[in-house]
Amino acid sequence: MSKLNIALVGAGRRGGGAHLPVIAKLKDVYNLVAICDMDEEVANRYAKQYGANPYTHIRDLVKREKLDVVDITVPGTAHHAVACFMADAGVNIIIETPIAVTLPMTDLMIEAAKKNSVKLEVAENYYRAPRERFLSKVIEGGAIGTVGRIYRIFYEGGYHGMSMLRLRAGGEPKSILGVSQTTPVIPIIDRMKRHHTDERWTMGFLEFDNNATALMVYSNVIHARSLGRGQSGISQIDGSKGTVVGEEIYVVPATDLETGARGVPHTPTRTTIDVDGVKVIEKIELELPDQVVTWDNPLKHYPLSEGQIAVADELLSIANAVLNDTEPEYGAWLARQDQEMNIGMSESAKQSRETLTFPLTDLTETERSTHESYEKQHGHPIDDIEASIDTFFARR
Repeated sequence: MSKLNIALVGAGRRGGGAHLPVIAKLKDVYNLVAICDMDEEVANRYAKQYGANPYTHIRDLVKREKLDVVDITVPGTAHHAVACFMADAGVNIIIETPIAVTLPMTDLMIEAAKKNSVKLEVAENYYRAPRERFLSKVIEGGAIGTVGRIYRIFYEGGYHGMSMLRLRAGGEPKSILGVSQTTPVIPIIDRMKRHHTDERWTMGFLEFDNNATALMVYSNVIHARSLGRGQSGISQIDGSKGTVVGEEIYVVPATDLETGARGVPHTPTRTTIDVDGVKVIEKIELELPDQVVTWDNPLKHYPLSEGQIAVADELLSIANAVLNDTEPEYGAWLARQDQEMNIGMSESAKQSRETLTFPLTDLTETERSTHESYEKQHGHPIDDIEASIDTFFARR
C-alpha cells in the first residue's frame, strides 16, 4: 500500500488531540507532514511532537505541501469553509463531526468535493467502536429478530445519537417529534473547558420507513458528564424475539416461550493480545443457544487501545477510498442525513412540537438563525469561502 501525505488542520481541538496519536500509529499508511492551527504556539508544539511542519494558515499549507489527505478538526462553524477550500485545492478530506452545522453549509462541501473529484469522509466514530461493530453483527445475525424500538437515553446524543438510532433502526427516517426545555444550572466549566449556565434538554421521537421507532433524551450537561448527568445511560434495542441492553443480549429459550417468555441475558467475552505493549482487542464473541457471534478486530495488528480503534477505522476509510478509488464507508450523504435528523428535532421543538417529515425541503428557522448569527459575527455570508478561511473561529 502506498503511503499518503496527511496534514491535520485544527490541532488544538479535541478531535485533533485524539487523531494525532492514531495517525502516528498508522505509519504504514500515512506520512504526517504538517500541522496547521491559527494558534502559532499550538501548531509549533504539535509539529515538534510529531515531526511535522507547522503552519498557521491553510493558504500556506496547500502552497508548500503536497497533500493527499487533510484531517479537519476545526470548530464546526468553520467546517464548510476549510473543506471547500481544500476540495478546490484537490485534497481529499476527512472532517470531524458534524459534517457542518446546517444543511446548506453541508451542501457547499458536497458540491465542492464532487466538482473537484475528491473524496469526502466524516469522522463519525460511534458506530465504529468495537462494541457497536459487535452489536451490529448480533442484530444482522437475527439474534433478537426484527428491530422495533430503540432507546438512547442519557448518552451523548445530538448528531451522534441520531447516527446510532438510524443505524440500529435499519431504515430511512420518516418523521420526528422534538421536545425541548431549558433550565438554569449553577455556572460550571466542563472537562472540555466549555462554560454552562443552563441545561438545554431535548427529547426526540423518530419514526422510520420500516415501522421501527426510536427515542433519544439528551442535553449539553449530559454530554459534558457534569453535575452527575449521564453517569448511567440507557441503551436498549427491542426486537421481535429479544432485546439488547447495553452489551447484554437477552433471548428466550424455546421451551420458555409459552411459560413467561423470560429473556436470559448473554454477555459477550473479549479476547485481547499484546501488540507493542498495548492490550489490543483481538475479538468479541458471544455464544447463544443457536449460534455463535464473533467480531474479529481487523486492526488487531496495530497497537491501538479500544478507544483508538474507531478513530483508526475512520482514518483508514478515507485512505482506502483514495487508494482504491472507492467511496468512503460512511461518507457525506449519511452524514448529511444524520445532521438533518438532528436539525429536525430542534426545529420540531421550536414549532410547538409539530411532527416534521423527512426530507426537510425548506430552510429551517434553526438554520436561518445560524446563518444570520454567522454573518453578523464574521461580516460575510456562509458561501464567501475566501473570506471565511481568513476568519478566526474561536474554540468552544
